[in-house]
Amino acid sequence: MKRVGIITITGLGNYGNRLQNYALQQAIEKETDCKCETFINKSCSTKGYIKKMLFPVSHKLTEREVKFKEFNDEFINFSNIKINNISKNKHLLDYDCLVCGSDQIWNSDFSENDKANFGYFYPNLKVISYAASFGTDSVAKNKQKKYKKYLKNLNAISVREEKGKELVTQLSARDDAFVHIDPTLLLTSSEWMKVEKKPKIYNDKKYVLKYFLGEQNDEVNSQLENYVKEHDFEIIDVISPDSPYYNIGPSEFLYLERNAELIVTDSFHSCVFALIFKRPFIVTERKEKALKNMGSRLDTLLKKFDLENRKYDLESFKNINSKKTDFENVEKILEQEKNKSFQYLKKYI
Repeated sequence: MKRVGIITITGLGNYGNRLQNYALQQAIEKETDCKCETFINKSCSTKGYIKKMLFPVSHKLTEREVKFKEFNDEFINFSNIKINNISKNKHLLDYDCLVCGSDQIWNSDFSENDKANFGYFYPNLKVISYAASFGTDSVAKNKQKKYKKYLKNLNAISVREEKGKELVTQLSARDDAFVHIDPTLLLTSSEWMKVEKKPKIYNDKKYVLKYFLGEQNDEVNSQLENYVKEHDFEIIDVISPDSPYYNIGPSEFLYLERNAELIVTDSFHSCVFALIFKRPFIVTERKEKALKNMGSRLDTLLKKFDLENRKYDLESFKNINSKKTDFENVEKILEQEKNKSFQYLKKYI
């Protein structure tokens, strides 16, 4: 049986990241004769690496991080190998193929995203990507030369956004990159339900799920408050530290996505699970002061499934019932996209 090593972001705290890691692992093992292991990703800048070596800091996990670790322990097959941008482990050569992805592993705004996230270790090591994301519409100038070298080294390239494909061509002159759906979309709703868990604090009252990774939008929040009052719903917020739901894990997040009356979000993966579980949703533009425009991944997702009308505008909350999502069309497109993805994984792994 072939051994496949997954390279992705492995920090504790982001629902979409942990769930896409699990999904890629499951999809590869289901569709190919391979056993997957995820490398513990300790990537950082050279300066950060030296600092960690000279001044190691012990870190006690928060309650939220404990929940994420529990998910990892139960559902993710981790390798003993730790990867970083400075050193390389000869045991990487024991793997038949490394798969880089998914999530924003190539976002140049994150200093830790460098050669390790491209699998740039040994010239004779087979490395491909699957639905890897640059996260933004451009690559920082100080990383463009390095990214060109890393991209040319890959045996096959799969990205998550149309803009990502354009960036691959601009940086490396390669025109053979594929655009594939996020790994989370490769699993069915019934497969995800096997992973979900009902939050212990949930009181069974109907609710709107609120999940904003970027800056808060006062206008959206005001309309949301009016909407829940009108319908006698609660708001369940899973990202604000003062929320009672802040310390839930990925499995509980899945339950809340599947059972929400409405999902209001700027998160790519929250939209993905709204599609999988056929829940009504409104998506707002994600804004973060320190980061460039991050809308290309949501634009690609909504365009692919003919769901541009899910973007927030002043009439969104009034038109939720009238602008119903055509989930039959979503399913049809999704099956086509899944087949493309599975064919790619089978061919290049």
